[in-house]
Amino acid sequence: MSRRQGIRVSRTVGKSSGVVETIAVGLFRWLATDHTGMGNALEHIPSMGFLHELRTIFMQFLISVAGAVLMGGWIFALFAYVIPNLIVWLL
Repeated sequence: MSRRQGIRVSRTVGKSSGVVETIAVGLFRWLATDHTGMGNALEHIPSMGFLHELRTIFMQFLISVAGAVLMGGWIFALFAYVIPNLIVWLL
């Protein structure tokens, strides 16, 4: 490769890296933008009282525990009844 071709390749690499950087910055800036408007909506929500916040947190905790118990029941039923009956039915 001649010296002139080497200079041309290095300039091309330099220009393409700048283009890639510009595209990446624009893409990540677009990804980080709130397109749903949820941030603006959250700014205008009136503040709840302390007890109301505690009640909301407690209700979310109870719903999470109930969901975990229900999921455990489904998994128990799957292993205790469904899989053995499926094996018997297939054999």
